[in-house]
Amino acid sequence: MEKGNIGPRYKQIKEDIVDDILSGVYRPGDMIPKQSDYADMYKVSRLTVRKAIDDLVLKGVLITKKGKGTFVQQIAAGSNCYRRSLGFSSNVNQAKSRVRSRILIIEETKADKTLASHLQIIEGEPVVHIERLRYINDVCVALQKSFLARERVGEIRFQDEGLEDNSLYQLLYDKAGLILSYVDEQFRAIRADADVAAYFHVEEGDPILYVHRIAYDVHNHPIEYCKNYERSDVNGIWVKSISIT
Repeated sequence: MEKGNIGPRYKQIKEDIVDDILSGVYRPGDMIPKQSDYADMYKVSRLTVRKAIDDLVLKGVLITKKGKGTFVQQIAAGSNCYRRSLGFSSNVNQAKSRVRSRILIIEETKADKTLASHLQIIEGEPVVHIERLRYINDVCVALQKSFLARERVGEIRFQDEGLEDNSLYQLLYDKAGLILSYVDEQFRAIRADADVAAYFHVEEGDPILYVHRIAYDVHNHPIEYCKNYERSDVNGIWVKSISIT
């Protein structure tokens, strides 16, 4: 009976493990229960449990150490609880994790009506388009599609600036004198398409977080318009609001 129901059962085990990590039951470096314990708990075979564990290992949530057990990876517990206006690289570096990027696209294009509106420029003006996969400890956690008005970034040759390892916002400050002041972000859940699913090692149609982001300088001019796709299985966003009354 279980064999015909292995999909939902292994997914439930996987989701429960992630919930335990996010709720603080298991913290980075903690060992989770043995596969036999999960098998007894859910009344399934070890094969079903192993599929759930292997999937979370592939995603970088867990790590298995031979002869010792399975442990929670550093990335798995709230790596996105940060000051988002600092940018991805600065926040992850502060967390003492390894961060890198893989460049997919750096090109110059022309602003369509939507880009022109977001960047507050005239339709048809040149725009720099940068797409990067963002990694923490060699696990892909985000796909970022950034657009910048060429007139505001000067003559920066982004292909030559080492964006695989360096911060885009720091580059804009160093080379164009642009000082980030604040960001506007809108969040919603979407389903991963085939490309994003392959990058994140999730199944096509799995929920991911889509962030529509505009970063502004101290003069309230848009610096960057970004379409940001983030893994939501273990990297959710939470906000702390402080009352001033």
